[in-house]
Amino acid sequence: MRSRWPVVALVAWTFFVWTTRIGNIWGDDGLDTAGKVGRTALALSFTFLALAVVGALWRRPSWLRPTVVALAAWTTGVWLVRDTSILFGDHDTSFKIVHTVLAVVSIALSALALRTPAPARTPEPARR
Repeated sequence: MRSRWPVVALVAWTFFVWTTRIGNIWGDDGLDTAGKVGRTALALSFTFLALAVVGALWRRPSWLRPTVVALAAWTTGVWLVRDTSILFGDHDTSFKIVHTVLAVVSIALSALALRTPAPARTPEPARR
């Protein structure tokens, strides 16, 4: 499991960032219901992908690489779009700094997780 620490770190970070986001969404009185539902769907997409990685780590090692690639690609793509929008949007400086840090950490953990070697394949038993 030591060789999988970047994957575990990405999953833990993803749960931290996106599940806490759900509480923030529903506590935001400035959003209408449609805005809350859309933002929650985005947060749940991350949660779902992180759970898929956990399942691969725990039960399906052959799924680890594809699930990590999916989570890392989604993380990187969403943060590049989201943070660009935040940086050029009408937000205060502290908001921009916090979200840029979230983006940088998320993308860095994604890159590290992608460098994690795929699990070794166990040899098939000989057939008679």
